Amino acid sequence: MELSDLIQEMLKQCKTLDLLYVEDDQKIAESTKEMLSPFFQSITLAHDGLDGLKAYKNGQFDIVLTDIMMPKLDGCSLSRKIREMNPKQAIIVISAFEEMEYFREFIEIGISKFIPKPPEFKHLLNSFISTAININNDKKIILLTKALKKDLDENKELLKRIIDTVPIRIFWKDRQSRYLGCNRLFAQDAGLESEADFIGKTDYDFSWKSEAPDYIKDDHGVMTSGIKKLHIEEKQTKEDGSQMWLSTSKVPLMDSNGNIVGILGAYSDITAQKEAMNAIQAARDELGYQAQHDPLTDLPNRVLYMDRLYHAMKKAERSQKKLAVMFIDLDRFKQINDSLGHETGDIIVQLLAKRLSAILRSEDTVARFGGDEFTVLLEDITDISAVAEIASKMVKAMDEPFDIDDHHLHLTLSAGVSIYPDDGDTAEILIRNADTAMYRAKDEGRNAYTFYSKEMTDKTLYSMMIAKNIRTSLELKEFEVYYQPQIDAVENKVLGLEALIRWKTANGFISPAVFIPIAEEAGLIHKIGEFVFSQATSQIAKWYEQGYNPGRVAINLSAIELQKENFVESIIQRLSDAKCKSDWIELEITEGYTMKHADVAIKMLQRLKDVGIHLSIDDFGTGYSSLSYLQKLPIHKLKIDQSFVRDIPGNPNSEAIVQSIIFLAKSMQFDIIAEGVETQEQQNYLVSKGCSAIQGYYNAKPMPASQIEVFLQKYDKTKNLLNSTES
Repeated sequence: MELSDLIQEMLKQCKTLDLLYVEDDQKIAESTKEMLSPFFQSITLAHDGLDGLKAYKNGQFDIVLTDIMMPKLDGCSLSRKIREMNPKQAIIVISAFEEMEYFREFIEIGISKFIPKPPEFKHLLNSFISTAININNDKKIILLTKALKKDLDENKELLKRIIDTVPIRIFWKDRQSRYLGCNRLFAQDAGLESEADFIGKTDYDFSWKSEAPDYIKDDHGVMTSGIKKLHIEEKQTKEDGSQMWLSTSKVPLMDSNGNIVGILGAYSDITAQKEAMNAIQAARDELGYQAQHDPLTDLPNRVLYMDRLYHAMKKAERSQKKLAVMFIDLDRFKQINDSLGHETGDIIVQLLAKRLSAILRSEDTVARFGGDEFTVLLEDITDISAVAEIASKMVKAMDEPFDIDDHHLHLTLSAGVSIYPDDGDTAEILIRNADTAMYRAKDEGRNAYTFYSKEMTDKTLYSMMIAKNIRTSLELKEFEVYYQPQIDAVENKVLGLEALIRWKTANGFISPAVFIPIAEEAGLIHKIGEFVFSQATSQIAKWYEQGYNPGRVAINLSAIELQKENFVESIIQRLSDAKCKSDWIELEITEGYTMKHADVAIKMLQRLKDVGIHLSIDDFGTGYSSLSYLQKLPIHKLKIDQSFVRDIPGNPNSEAIVQSIIFLAKSMQFDIIAEGVETQEQQNYLVSKGCSAIQGYYNAKPMPASQIEVFLQKYDKTKNLLNSTES
């Protein structure tokens, strides 16, 4: 039915009806009342269940429209109380999809009309029209019954005119369910020209003979019990073989002595309303499916998986069996999306979903949690080795490449497994532990599966605690910058300093090797970097102002910091804020990042060099340097990694690497410095090979700023203090 037709029907059916509307959301209540006002004789608005109950007790209402979730008294309780006062009260419930759990209780109360929330205009109209038709029919039947009882013996012709003008189908039968009469509309539905053609016939004589047994059974029920049956929804076969939906009411037909002599019935055609309600239900069912399934793979989503896991745990608890939860993630999937695009990534996810599903048993569940993450539920586990076999098959299934267009993509996955009840007694804990195990598989090289162990959680909790304490310490400025001198071993003077972060807690120092990786994972490394840069630039500016000559201060930059937007502009601004000259700063960039992002690094480093900042490659020799890129990098210095220095002299391989780096630096006119020098022998060897710039515990350990000032005075053989030269 078109919207305009619905509006006209609504105006027709509801104009004499009174509505009680109970809704706690003020905005929805006012807008809905305004929308419905033109149709009803009156609308009474209540803003919670108790006010609604009070209004109902004090008034007369044809229809009650109520929300479910309300303060003081919810819609379900309100409906129950109203039905206790008036079992036949028409009630329509406004329901959000997530309130499906209440539907069974409403149905038990006897309420079957629901409108999705927020209410749509067309849905409101359909529900109110069908309800109003039933109410108006009841009123008409009551009026008609009274008229029939009064006038049946007095004026049959008048009665016939009355029932023929009533816009509903009316019929009456004797105690054997033979038709005694009907009105004109009823005869037309049967395809008969005269109402007299009905007399003496039964429902078996008409097009709806297949429904006749049910009709006659209802007739006898009403006549035997004396109890009327109202608004029975039933089908009826038409002359052309199609079916229509009826809303039928039947009441006992009595003579003047009060004896039941048959039934009086009436019905209205509710086919359009029924089809509309069926369409709404179909849409609701579709929404329900969509709410529980992933649209890309058509697998269960997180909601449905959690529901199945919950029920599986209850079942396993009763049967004393185990179940397994698996968390699966593709390795390096982001690179596929970044390089080939998200459409290719989506196809891979779809193909992976099919591969995983093909491995599992029919009683198992595989779900997509999002992105490239999948979860698996394995029920009725009696042997853990069976779980390992399935996990192994999933890893092995990745041996076959994914053929997409012209690409043959070889991918791997990592999986983590947790077992109920061994590894957790709630769904959330089992999934979290499986996720933890999956990350352990990634840490150990990927393309594998790992079973959860308690030690994994201990490590994770420790990392979470460290991350939390890092945030607190940054806010409270509990970190401190230490400085390790860089010495010219030939001239015996200070060349510069390296700024190093230190974190002292109540339990002592925490090694940067421990908290730096955690800070990177928690997204806090840039804050640490900003803290070190701010402290170091302010401190060296202060030293130069006081007359010290500390050389350059070397500051490490993480790969994350280097990827920040407007990084170079930020460096320049922060130097200006600290009143620090660019020539006093040396930025150390890791070799791995520089080589991995060579084209970007060249442009960025050149801009830093152009403003006077010195640049060095940290941990040189540990990455995969390309000489073609290295010669293009606008850098000043290479730093020999301590892992090579540690084994010299005496280790031929380390000696060869160190000599090669020194030769390479001098050939390309780079400065060279060695870190991690801890013995006289190491220093002598480096000096003999042409590297006199030394950093390490042999000459000086990292120190706070106050101790550095003493150290600078000791090593300043030329007494290069401004106040000393002036005196």
